Amino acid sequence: MGMKQRRYAVDVQGLAQPIRIAHVSDLHEHAYEEVLAALEKEKPDVILCTGDMLERHTRNGQRRLKRRKIEKPHHILYWFISKEGLPDGGMRFFQRCVAIAPTFYSLGNHEKYIQEEDRARLRQWGVRIVDNSDLEMDWKGRPIRIGGLSTKADWNWCAAFSRKPGVKILMVHHPEYVAGRILSDAGIGPLDLILSGHAHGGQCRLFDWGLFAPGQGLFPPYTRGMRKTNKGHWLISAGLSNTVKLPRFNNPKELLFVTLMPK
Repeated sequence: MGMKQRRYAVDVQGLAQPIRIAHVSDLHEHAYEEVLAALEKEKPDVILCTGDMLERHTRNGQRRLKRRKIEKPHHILYWFISKEGLPDGGMRFFQRCVAIAPTFYSLGNHEKYIQEEDRARLRQWGVRIVDNSDLEMDWKGRPIRIGGLSTKADWNWCAAFSRKPGVKILMVHHPEYVAGRILSDAGIGPLDLILSGHAHGGQCRLFDWGLFAPGQGLFPPYTRGMRKTNKGHWLISAGLSNTVKLPRFNNPKELLFVTLMPK
């Protein structure tokens, strides 16, 4: 099943001009040429990568999923059904991605043991890593603040980020972090856009309902698409690859574009 491109628009206060965002998630070191071709054609103003772009499961930096550190019972299953990606595929994607548009990268669970060597290479190429941190981007004379809440979440940072002035975009790899904490935590203020991945669209979709997602279990409610929440618009990507050999039934890979429009 090929890759789908889906487009959304959100009205935002504080912008002087529209900004077009590419939302990239869950590449998992797999084939990236189709994604790059779409990005080169669409020419977004900024590229936001919401985690699980690399495979970093062991402290010595092994990249293959089937060599991951076994920390939970279900990790044993991955030794038998895991689908290996390209050697250094995520890094090669980033190296070419920055030539298209400014690229921001928030970490997911598959980057648990990301190495300082990885960070140094990414910074050298111009990738802006937001790991429980945020950076400001100037857009047509107006600031846009882009933050990343990592798998090992710093909730104090998240609350402080939400209170900063201006347009705020938060990348949160885990949808369950948004549903289980951000939307209900009174200490976390409104955000203009929240971007997530991780759920892979529920792997298989029946009657447009996902079958399973990590962190959500069977028939997960948060697997893809745009939602309007009490904290702002929330866009979940179904991701760009599989980490297992099981097919993505009725669930194509997807690359998302969202335009923030002056309100």
